[in-house]
Amino acid sequence: MPTHTTRACVFNQFHTPTEPAEESLSGGIKTVTSGIVRTPFPFDKLMLSANFRTASDGCLLLEVQVCVGEKWSEFYKLGLLSGKFKTSFPAQKDAFGHVETDELILSAPAQAYRYRLKFYGDAELLLLAVSGVRAPFVYDEKAAVHLPAKTNIQQVPVLSQMEQDTPHKRRICSPTSLYMALNALGYVVPLQQILPRVFDQTADVYGNWLFNIAAAAEFGPEVFFRRFSSLDELEEFVTPDSLVIASIAFKKDELPGAPLEKTQGHLVVVRGYEKHQVLVADPAAPTASSVLRSYGAEAFANAWLNNKQGAAYVVRRK
Repeated sequence: MPTHTTRACVFNQFHTPTEPAEESLSGGIKTVTSGIVRTPFPFDKLMLSANFRTASDGCLLLEVQVCVGEKWSEFYKLGLLSGKFKTSFPAQKDAFGHVETDELILSAPAQAYRYRLKFYGDAELLLLAVSGVRAPFVYDEKAAVHLPAKTNIQQVPVLSQMEQDTPHKRRICSPTSLYMALNALGYVVPLQQILPRVFDQTADVYGNWLFNIAAAAEFGPEVFFRRFSSLDELEEFVTPDSLVIASIAFKKDELPGAPLEKTQGHLVVVRGYEKHQVLVADPAAPTASSVLRSYGAEAFANAWLNNKQGAAYVVRRK
């Protein structure tokens, strides 16, 4: 059975490869469709992430549909994964909503979803995670800014995206954060191996969350997308065996001490907390020596839990 955590404004659910589902085989493609999954509250954003493996050139296609009222949408394609390439799809938009690169954004709140997986070749699913946002989203600042009482500092090897010899250096915060998290947990992987594995040719971005998660899992750890609603949840996910890569957004002067003046979307590694400060490795720092930074809990919670609705991916040693 799947397990889930229910918070005030987000939900996170795991699905295992052994769950009952409809299966069919046609033209060498195995299709697995889940049963109806009803969510703890109506949602208007949905994100899937997967860990898979293939010994040759197998592929895995992830699709999802949602139920609004009593009507079901068509299936939306969220990503095609393989050991050799990963791709998103051209614009998908209808009356129910649209896919924004790697996430389904709905026009009206849904109450349930179903996922559909298509397996090509020897592709095998290891983990499937689904995360959604309550509609309407309400930010509870008092609860969100509460940090665990005990100091927690994890060691992270530092790397600045701004020092990389690539014309895309301002666009690679996600794979650079992934490099730091993987190597901190003992998975020695150079950035040059990560970059081509996460690049989304269709969207022309390095920040496709689904692809970063799938690529990271290929190196050995368990990786999944998760939404957080409070800083105190970091106690469970920032440990010697686990790190959080958080998506943040902020306007000028909203995140004191940040190397960027403002951003609509940026990734950082959360490496701990102490004295009402969140400790991060920020890849946008101009030099490696300035990557390790601390941000005030209120400002960081606003940038992450409010502005990006707690979007993150967790990298965890198996």
